Amino acid sequence: MKKSNIKSKFLMLFATAVVAMSSVSCADYLTEDPADKFTNDNFWQGEDNVKTFSWLNYDTFYGYGNGTTIGLSFFYYHGSDNRIDDNLSAFSFYQMPITASTTNTYSWNEYYTLIRRCNLMLEKIPTITSMSDIKKNHYIGVAKFFRAYTYFRLVQKFGNVPYTDSYLSQNDPLVYAPSSPRGEVIDKVIADLESAANLMLDVDDKNVTVNKYTAYAALSNVCIYEGTYRKYHLNQDGSAYLNKAKTASLVIMNNSSYKLNAEWKSLYNSVELLGNTEVILAKRYVTNVLMHSLQNYTNTSTRLYGLTKWAAESYVTKNGLPIKQTGNTEYVGDNTAANTFTNRDPRFAQVVNPTAYGYNGNPFGTLKLTSMSGYIFELYNNPATTGPDVTTGGRNYTDCPLFTLSEVYLNYAEACAELGTVTTADLNLSLNKVRARAGIATLTTDGINALANGVQINDPVRTSALEQISGVVNPIIWEVRRERRIEFMSWTTLRQMDIFRWKKGDYLDTTKNPDVNLGAKVGTPVGTQIKVDANGYVIIYPTSTRNFEAKHYLLNIPTNDIDLYKAQGIELKQNTGW
Repeated sequence: MKKSNIKSKFLMLFATAVVAMSSVSCADYLTEDPADKFTNDNFWQGEDNVKTFSWLNYDTFYGYGNGTTIGLSFFYYHGSDNRIDDNLSAFSFYQMPITASTTNTYSWNEYYTLIRRCNLMLEKIPTITSMSDIKKNHYIGVAKFFRAYTYFRLVQKFGNVPYTDSYLSQNDPLVYAPSSPRGEVIDKVIADLESAANLMLDVDDKNVTVNKYTAYAALSNVCIYEGTYRKYHLNQDGSAYLNKAKTASLVIMNNSSYKLNAEWKSLYNSVELLGNTEVILAKRYVTNVLMHSLQNYTNTSTRLYGLTKWAAESYVTKNGLPIKQTGNTEYVGDNTAANTFTNRDPRFAQVVNPTAYGYNGNPFGTLKLTSMSGYIFELYNNPATTGPDVTTGGRNYTDCPLFTLSEVYLNYAEACAELGTVTTADLNLSLNKVRARAGIATLTTDGINALANGVQINDPVRTSALEQISGVVNPIIWEVRRERRIEFMSWTTLRQMDIFRWKKGDYLDTTKNPDVNLGAKVGTPVGTQIKVDANGYVIIYPTSTRNFEAKHYLLNIPTNDIDLYKAQGIELKQNTGW
């Protein structure tokens, strides 16, 4: 049985965590606590209790989903909060939301519940006399990590948000504090992560619980986000944040314990990521304890999500040149599947099946697979897992990466490029390691331009009308962004947040960017169940269009919460446009 040696440990942690969660969540409502029940007063007795309570925090990482609930997944599947991106076409059409929603369970209620739990940890841990200072500091750092990363995700999605760093009783008036400016919240997030990095142990349970380096990885993510957000949305100098992103990234890059895997795909289809040298934090799936359905979903006759033409054409040829660059003889066109994948970045053929397309009326293989775009996703398939462990919902147990060295490398390269200080030496420390692992030509730069094998890259897409809507970036920034897109092609949440911080939401607009509504080039399709354009590309949504407006860079503040605050005499301001 997979991971049988840890099964009992996980079962014990799961069971005790449920007890802890139930007890603490009820504490505010109890007037007299039963003697045989955990309460807020008697629970916080030692390290085991703190560790058990901290495990509840990890529920915030959906990974590949839990059980048969694939909709709550960070990867591939568009779930809550309209996580639409430009790489994937869903099996049903998603429009950007038009009217404000009344509630937001997953990114408002759930996040604030987690923040309150972290504030409780920070209040109670210092009072425990049986814990060593080292362990106290570690778990204080754990609480600060989760509080900080949760506030960061709130800011990403909502902008200005209410902030509290205290565990408040439900009748405390500060529960209804008005929103704080997003920049102030981000600065508190950074302070928390810097503190967490100083407090936490270097290693704790290998890479399945957060540690010092997880805090640095989160700090790298937060700072690259904030530095570019200020530059592209606020027209401000984001260099202080970009420099912090570099510094945090280097701490991890200089740790010899972290190394890239030999193969890129193994990040996404491995049965075991415990101790993997590329994975800074993993979500583990354990047979008969916690499993998912992502493999099952991508191996059934259900019509699958498909790669868009816009995404497929971002893959360069092995010589490192864009496919539309004049004189790129390695690109042989896309009239057939064989041509499409010839000489292309090998990650392309690891994400989707390179031998043939599958669409309604022309299913692929013995499993009769079809996708919205014709491209059949295979990234998550593991040949060592077979039978019901693949084909049954809630039975998949491949592990999921949450924070990786490759992301840190690309954060570092992007920070250097955005600062205007990037050198070839910087690329060799970071981005070129990722490209070399993939099997494509590495880049050199003079700080503005990008070259592959001495040939200057000149991608006509970079200066297209679509790019000019919000502004054209220089060639090296463009290529760093491309590399980030390709390396994380399956990370739906990450891609959307990237294009939002770059102010490139127009990529999602089917009128401004028609290629986001096209798929593979199938010529004259078999049957009549799909439509193609004049050039033979699958039209993914023949009768639907998606419009992207400025307001869509942020979700609306849930209107029920605005009303709740109003009843307390506090104004919780709605985001612009909603």
